[in-house]
Amino acid sequence: MTPSPADPLQTWLPQVGTDRYYAQFYLPRAQRQPLALIEALRGEIARIPATCSSASVALPKLAWWREELAHLQRGTPRHAITRALGAQIPALPGAALALVGGVEALLGSYAHASRAERRAALLAAHGPLWACTLGVCLPTGTPVSPQALSCAALVEEAYALRDVRRLLEGGWSLVAQDSVAAAVRQHGVLPTLPGPYHAAVFGVDVACTLLDLRQHLAVLAQRRALRPLATLARLALVTLEEVQRAGCRVWETRVELTPLRKLWLAWRERAGL
Repeated sequence: MTPSPADPLQTWLPQVGTDRYYAQFYLPRAQRQPLALIEALRGEIARIPATCSSASVALPKLAWWREELAHLQRGTPRHAITRALGAQIPALPGAALALVGGVEALLGSYAHASRAERRAALLAAHGPLWACTLGVCLPTGTPVSPQALSCAALVEEAYALRDVRRLLEGGWSLVAQDSVAAAVRQHGVLPTLPGPYHAAVFGVDVACTLLDLRQHLAVLAQRRALRPLATLARLALVTLEEVQRAGCRVWETRVELTPLRKLWLAWRERAGL
């Protein structure tokens, strides 16, 4: 169900130019390798809805990963990523299974009752794998705080909003009913447009996510140790600001920062600026 699990490992790792690559760019080498593997695994699972034409296409691919993670737990992985991970992070198979289940839960449903409910669904899906990521960064035995995981869920929400068109086409629900209500209060009756996610509703979502992400990043404890999260949050924040500045026209184009700007933002995070 994957393009070619036998491909060289390097082809699966975060590539130069991607946000995940620059989030790890200034880390010590001992941290970069396990984090790159975790992010490669997250990427292969999380991007499935955005690369599929419908939920019916996405579900078999998620089932393949569920089976592969069972192989990893038994010590018989087949994919280049899971073979490289091996047993070095004991909690990882269960965390990745939570992501598979979380993505499945987000497929096929029309809307969420609120932004808080949507964020809770993203936290349930991504939180365990983020706990593995942040656990690599923290001193041994240091627990990952709920605040850090909440920030991670906001990062995932920001990128989901950036990629909203592809996710909706793949059957992943993002619409929050309280954002719909807020858009109606601001603009009156919303005209009927193709697709379930009106631009006015999307604008409310972007504004609310930007506000929450700024607040979470400003008070993120152990920010230096949690540099991969802080850097990615910074990149996601600036990306959403560009989406907003461009009039939230994600239906026509996908907003992407230049590699040089991503490197500059990663450097500023490392320097504490």
